[in-house]
Amino acid sequence: MNYGIKQYIFVIRELTAREIKRKYARSVLGIFWSVLNPLLFMIVMSLVFSGFMGRASDFPVYYVTGFTMWSMFSTATSTSMTAFEDNKNLFQKTKLPREIFVLSRDYTALVNLGFSFIALLIVLIVFRVRPNLAFLIIIVDVFFEMLFSIGVSFILATIYVFYKDIKFLWRNFIVLLVHMVALYIPIERYPENLHEITRLNPMFFYPNIARRCVLEGSFDIAELKLMVIWGVGTFLLGLLVFKYKENDIVKKL
Repeated sequence: MNYGIKQYIFVIRELTAREIKRKYARSVLGIFWSVLNPLLFMIVMSLVFSGFMGRASDFPVYYVTGFTMWSMFSTATSTSMTAFEDNKNLFQKTKLPREIFVLSRDYTALVNLGFSFIALLIVLIVFRVRPNLAFLIIIVDVFFEMLFSIGVSFILATIYVFYKDIKFLWRNFIVLLVHMVALYIPIERYPENLHEITRLNPMFFYPNIARRCVLEGSFDIAELKLMVIWGVGTFLLGLLVFKYKENDIVKKL
């Protein structure tokens, strides 16, 4: 690995460490909130939605798996949006690739995902879910969801420089989108006319692939193909949008 790449990775790690420290600076439990948060939500949601599953014990596993995958996308895109604006001095004055400011925010979301997986592991142990070979697909699922998140992050960060209102629009869109990933209720329980619409949502099949691996020990080839296509396609699109507007961003900042 050449020196330049090592330097860029070092900068991303330093920016990530800064973001994590800032996020949990006033928290007593600190980063352990990333473990506790999905567990607390699971308890509340289990009381409300567990009746929609065949067995009540399935819901906690179903919910935490989906919530963990969804949270990475939600956190990555929401925090990356202001990456250029928050680092505008470094953006203008350093010779580092400007992509690292978005990548550091997405990497922070990936680190938080790692802690959230501890919560998922606890739930799997408590409810005696046996690991299987399909679990390995989750690693690939996370990778392509991260590519998808990075692509969306580049697009949002670029738009935010010129139109600050995108932050509030995205916040409301995320609230709407969360109901289109079957986070609380299995898609089989959705009205039939919503099935196809929900399955067209790229953020449905990333959590769904993980849920299928954990609960059924299986995976769907069609979903895996969509996972790759949306991940790679969105990543390239986001990078293209940023590169096209990079000089304008420098001038605007």
